[in-house]
Amino acid sequence: MDLHVLDHVCQLLNQRRADNLPTIPVSINLSPSDFNIDSFIDQVLGITQKYQIPHNMIQFDLMTQPVAVDQQRLKDAAANLRKQGFRICLDRYGGENNDLSTETLLEYNFDYLKVDVRNFNTNRQRAKIILASVINMSRLLKIVPVVKGVEDQAMLNFIRSLGIMLTQGRLLAKEMPEEELSQERDNFESVEERALFSGFNHINVLDPYLETRDRLDNNFENPRPNSIFIVQSQQAKLVYCNSAFRSWTGCAGMTKRSGNT
Repeated sequence: MDLHVLDHVCQLLNQRRADNLPTIPVSINLSPSDFNIDSFIDQVLGITQKYQIPHNMIQFDLMTQPVAVDQQRLKDAAANLRKQGFRICLDRYGGENNDLSTETLLEYNFDYLKVDVRNFNTNRQRAKIILASVINMSRLLKIVPVVKGVEDQAMLNFIRSLGIMLTQGRLLAKEMPEEELSQERDNFESVEERALFSGFNHINVLDPYLETRDRLDNNFENPRPNSIFIVQSQQAKLVYCNSAFRSWTGCAGMTKRSGNT
């Protein structure tokens, strides 16, 4: 990442604030070589301070596996960024980073794990087992899983069955020019919404027994009724449920609507 990129992003966020547009969190790609820049952390802090951008607005995505000579420098810098309130994400897990060693997840503390599903085929049972296992592993490590590369409805339906709340891909939103992005008002998640759905993603709706017959016959969902509700102003809104819950509520005579709690 050229530090000019961070400066430009902070300038755009500052302009949105000046135009009374909603503030939105932004992800910026990093490579291990970025941490070889002298006073990298100080320069990052200086840029965000110049534009008065809260640190929780910026997420740094690590794009490639660190090599041995970068390990300690990168580990210290990533820990420092997290301490300063920035978020760190390991990107392209299962895609270009499919050679990541277990040591990377053991030694580094990530806030998010972006799982690239462009090479997964939801028609293959083995692919489903692998993807469900990765999502389960991420949650057990207290890392928020994010699924990227969602290109078709079948994949979206499957990852929703795993309780995934954070997704990205062209099926959901395509790339747009900066001019259009700068004026966009309503179609981006806010910092508060990101925090809410990140919290949901810590909830493991999968049971740990991925190999059971019930799981394989039930599209990997927990065979027991499972659901997540948001309760606000005495109203309950259903944001996730599995097929067992839908079957149970149907047998109980309940209908799909919000009601007072």
